[in-house]
Amino acid sequence: MGIFSNLIDIIRRNPLTTLLVIMLLVAAPKLFGFIALLLLVPIIILVVGAAIVLVRLRKAQRDMQDTQSRGGFTGTNSGSTKPDGKVTVHIPHQEPKVSDDVGEYVDFKEE
Repeated sequence: MGIFSNLIDIIRRNPLTTLLVIMLLVAAPKLFGFIALLLLVPIIILVVGAAIVLVRLRKAQRDMQDTQSRGGFTGTNSGSTKPDGKVTVHIPHQEPKVSDDVGEYVDFKEE
């Protein structure tokens, strides 16, 4: 029932467009079919493309869940001797880029 009420609403809001579409359908059915084909093909391509993307995303999600359940991916630092939550940062020692004999440091106060 919802589809028919939506169709009736479209006809009530666009009577001239509806009349032109019906006239085109009756007077030139081949032209109407060609125009309908031009409008429907991109919509069909979009719907099929979206369905393919959704299927691939769900398959990737299932694969990741399967991998995690087998223990291949745990999301933690398994195999490491450090406890979870411990972060270690290694900063290599670098030589200063400017030698010590260049200029002198002056402490200043802004007034």
